[in-house]
Amino acid sequence: MKKNTLETRANGNITYSFATPYDPKANILYVNVVPTYDCMNSCRFCSRTDAVKGEPNIYEQKAGANLYLPTAPSVEKVVNEIESKRKKGILRKTREIAFVGLGEPLLQFELVRDSIKGIRERGYRGKIRIDTNGLVKSWYHSFPFGCLEIIERDPAKELKQVGLDEIRISVNATTKYGYQRLCKPRYDNAFQNLCGFVRDCIGEGIETKASFVTDFDDEEIKSKTPDEYKNFAISLGIKQKNIILRKYVKPIKQNNH
Repeated sequence: MKKNTLETRANGNITYSFATPYDPKANILYVNVVPTYDCMNSCRFCSRTDAVKGEPNIYEQKAGANLYLPTAPSVEKVVNEIESKRKKGILRKTREIAFVGLGEPLLQFELVRDSIKGIRERGYRGKIRIDTNGLVKSWYHSFPFGCLEIIERDPAKELKQVGLDEIRISVNATTKYGYQRLCKPRYDNAFQNLCGFVRDCIGEGIETKASFVTDFDDEEIKSKTPDEYKNFAISLGIKQKNIILRKYVKPIKQNNH
């Protein structure tokens, strides 16, 4: 049998739907725009590493969909894909559109932003959310204007302006040191930018949720207690009801389900 590597995988889905333990009754249309499972983190608990190797992983198994994209889709393709679901009657039952994927969607910031704008312009008035690791300010922060002036970008404001309702940010740590060890980001200032983005989203009036993986222990690093995570989230300005605790399950046990 030929090995299922990334080079041999068929192109995956841009949109898909499935029930989760956190939203078992929700009618959610998930939107995947992440090419090659790309992410700037290498979190110790994430099944993305299996996907990158072309191996089965828990997220695609539960989603019932192949999410491998060799390149990022265009805004037109994303909006048309969602619109086609609406014309088929699928979107009439959809109360929420969520930009997620196995990787980091906001590495394609302009694509996500402009797709949300396009969806709104086509008449969708339901909820739109993004699931992200919150590090967008590490790469989407400024651009030169003229010879001397630097224009500072404000990703939270830009997302709010096009119609984003909710954002779920994977925080997973309470200190820079803990974040570096657990999530292994490419950027040294990752945790600072993450916390800043959380506050920016709250300030823009976006419904902001913070998630933490609990019960993780690989003998080198272990999760904090739920109370420590809750207290830290509250210190960032997160409402108690918007704190999400996700219990870690070992990949072997996951892949047996």
